[in-house]
Amino acid sequence: QNITHTSDLTMASPIASALASKLCDPSEPVFLYGTVPPLEGTTDEKVEEQAASFAKKMAGLSVDGFIVYDIQEEKGRTPEPRPFAFRKMMEPSGYAGLLQKKSGKGVVLYKCVAEHSVGNFEGWADAAVNTHGLKCFNLVGGATSSVTYTGPTMDEAAKVMTARGAKLGGVTIAERHTKKCNEHTTVMRKQNMGMKWFISQAIYDDKQMVNFINDYGALCKSESKAPVKMILTFAPCGREKTMKFIDWLGVVVPPETRSAILDAENKAATSVNLLCDMLRNIIKETAGSGVPLGVSVESVSIFKDEVAATDDLFRRSQAIILDSMGLGWSVRWGWLAPKKDEKKKEVVQMIGVAVAAAAAGFVGGRRLSSA
Repeated sequence: QNITHTSDLTMASPIASALASKLCDPSEPVFLYGTVPPLEGTTDEKVEEQAASFAKKMAGLSVDGFIVYDIQEEKGRTPEPRPFAFRKMMEPSGYAGLLQKKSGKGVVLYKCVAEHSVGNFEGWADAAVNTHGLKCFNLVGGATSSVTYTGPTMDEAAKVMTARGAKLGGVTIAERHTKKCNEHTTVMRKQNMGMKWFISQAIYDDKQMVNFINDYGALCKSESKAPVKMILTFAPCGREKTMKFIDWLGVVVPPETRSAILDAENKAATSVNLLCDMLRNIIKETAGSGVPLGVSVESVSIFKDEVAATDDLFRRSQAIILDSMGLGWSVRWGWLAPKKDEKKKEVVQMIGVAVAAAAAGFVGGRRLSSA
């Protein structure tokens, strides 16, 4: 698809800039929700419908913004067969810009730079920023070092994007730190390229993430550099097939965690409980690192119970982060205006306004409501 919304650029850019500011501000947590673009070949009308439907669903969650992933087949990354068949998605920048328009929330767009020529990447960057109104990008490289890619290097891609006013983030994988003990130096190198935040791979082993964050925080102190925000990603699991896909993605799941989930009667709910415990432990064990944290959630499947669990996980992880910061916050609800032919009113639960309190009274706050 060649979805363009140039007439909405003036609307999209401030929305995107607002999210960029939150991502770059170490004093403020950020809460993101991940999604994927429609399948390649989806009509423009259906793409519009999908964006509008997702935005409406998300109105009941107090998200700061969304992540739109650039889904790749990732040939050669592992010899293991893919548990879920690969289905090619549409080029994601147009959908990301459309989602900004429909939701009024900024989008972080993942972009695999490896598949482009340098010239093609520059053209893509022009369209993503100037046509679709995007500002926040997570740059990723090829899936494996065993394949020769045609695209720009990460450093070249970063220079292309920053020249167009984009704000950049990267990906961090705690499993790499466990194997090579150098993920903190890799993150620092990318930080020196201009990356302002990092989003983790899905976490199922909190100890690995604790070790990485503490090592990164220590490196920042030794080099007298301010650490950038680490956004922790969590994804529920409600069945064995989803667990196999999590394995295929390279996520380490400790045996005791795997058994606790797969042996449970309600697997998705159990995974949410365990992931919340992991988040609490990461916060506790990295409290002295100086590294600011945020949270993103995603569902790696389309199963209804896992999607519903992802919404629950978002609400709970948001509360855990805010509680850890000592912020007062509240929940409010309201009636959604019903259509004329609807007999029942819908109720939506919204996270309300969080405020910071001082001895002299309320001195500041964080707007959490999507209303």
